Amino acid sequence: MPRLVEAEPEHIERIYRESHALWGVGLSRRDYRELWEEIRTTPWGSEYARFYAWVGDNDRLLSSLKVYRPRLQVLEHRERTLVLGAIFTPRSQRRRGHAAAAIRAALDQGRDSGARTAMLFSDIGTRYYEALGFHEIPAAEQWGPIPVGIEPPRRWVLRDMTPADIPELARMHGEFCAGRPFAILRDEDHWEFIRTRAFSFFSRIKSDQVRQRWRIAECDGRPEGYLLTVEGRGEWNVREIGARGGDFARMAQVLHLGAVEALRDGFRRFYAWMPHELLDHLPDWEIRSSSRRGALPMVLPLTGMTEIPALQVPGVAYIPYQDQF
Repeated sequence: MPRLVEAEPEHIERIYRESHALWGVGLSRRDYRELWEEIRTTPWGSEYARFYAWVGDNDRLLSSLKVYRPRLQVLEHRERTLVLGAIFTPRSQRRRGHAAAAIRAALDQGRDSGARTAMLFSDIGTRYYEALGFHEIPAAEQWGPIPVGIEPPRRWVLRDMTPADIPELARMHGEFCAGRPFAILRDEDHWEFIRTRAFSFFSRIKSDQVRQRWRIAECDGRPEGYLLTVEGRGEWNVREIGARGGDFARMAQVLHLGAVEALRDGFRRFYAWMPHELLDHLPDWEIRSSSRRGALPMVLPLTGMTEIPALQVPGVAYIPYQDQF
């Protein structure tokens, strides 16, 4: 009888050996394996990240997945949700329903622990997960030329972020989330988990064509916002913007500051996931927008909640890039 168990080292080794070609692009197999270990052993990862194996007779590996437990805000509720990620089935076991069975078992565990919702991010479309009860959350992506001639805000500067800035990050992100109907909340440990995940990956790919930048925007020495980007291959990729008080006009100032730097560094186009309210503060930007083509956010009500109608309205639920698992 198949069962869901915490993955043993031999399970993890096989999963990483077979999934390297799918998710480990740019990393050696050793770096790919060590990346997870570094993330898992952060304080947040140790508490809220688990690797599970769906095993059959003689502990034969049939499928696997990771389960994370971030805090989620849905309307007036704030509680730990269940996020599924890295769902993988060895090639020899595919098309036998093992992944679906592992997902159902993980969802049952979540229900038993009192979780009211489950989430995942799909790169294979939505049909498969809809059959398991998940609903797509409408989400957008934006792209276009970086406008020339932007005037940076006076007395503002961007500087590289340090670990000492994490409390300020957590505070600004919390202010942004406070009035939203749907948001993944991040305390300082969660931010450190995200930072470790990002920097561990980019330190290992050793590419001179792509770089990651985490920046703090200051005015007269006071933190006003933050900007997380990945730059390379001709594109300025805006991963997340935040600002003091969750203020969208201030976020636009942070973005303008970053855009001036990006133009100076030779970039001409941007790609971003931005909250729709921010677009109203960028009248000089030629922005194109469409539904996201990848990492499609999906949600499943578990206990005590039969539907989340607000999440079916495009633009209501903004899920930043850094919230993916």
